[in-house]
Amino acid sequence: MALQPPHSDEKLPAYESTARVVLKQHGPRRHYLVRRVIPAILTILVICSLFRTAFVCHHHYHPHLWRTPAPIVEDEAAESKVPLEIHVMSKCPDARDCLRELIVPTMIQANEKVDFAMSFIGSVDPNSDAVSCKHGPGECLGNIILLCAAKVYPEVKLWLGFANCMITDYPDIPKRDLVQSCAMEHGLDFQQLNSCISEEGEGIDLLRASIERSQENNVTRSCTVRLAGKVRCIRDGGEWYDCPGGSSVDALVDDINNLYG
Repeated sequence: MALQPPHSDEKLPAYESTARVVLKQHGPRRHYLVRRVIPAILTILVICSLFRTAFVCHHHYHPHLWRTPAPIVEDEAAESKVPLEIHVMSKCPDARDCLRELIVPTMIQANEKVDFAMSFIGSVDPNSDAVSCKHGPGECLGNIILLCAAKVYPEVKLWLGFANCMITDYPDIPKRDLVQSCAMEHGLDFQQLNSCISEEGEGIDLLRASIERSQENNVTRSCTVRLAGKVRCIRDGGEWYDCPGGSSVDALVDDINNLYG
């Protein structure tokens, strides 16, 4: 899905309208909204998310993924992991298909050999702190929530499971019920996510840095898969292309095995 300017006349529910204000304003008023309005919204989510569940997503994810805790590895082994990165838009059907058809099955087989990352595609204003996303401020807020999950819960099985759960139902991002449900399914504490999103604009800073990373790598299509710093495959418009070696899980796992170590 190629990056295009968002529609300015899009009508948003109250939750997403707040995101529009937060993402477009800056200066003292922006900081007030980031520190006051967003925490108020997410406090509701915290109250609804007091009870955690085990790492099993009954309809979004694979329950056999990472059944045992990842072993502690030596620094040398960690450095030998193969960089695997996807660049996506959170409200994009190609991002959903990319995770479901390629990334999640690959991680089931090769997670211990991979240094996995997810970056987002959007636009930044070089003259201000403003950012924008193709599918509007709701997508920007969804991206922030996923980035904060990765920051607060760096163990990939937690934040990737949460991200997959959210993007599986991408039309509902960032609706409260979806965020609450995915957080509960994957054991994420919304109080900690709330702190990341609201503290001095930390969440927006994460989003800006993520978008800039995609731009630095000349990525404009969601979903773009990069392996060891090179484009490995692109999912766009419901099709796979630019996939040397093929778009199958087995082909990607073979490439990872060949690069590992």
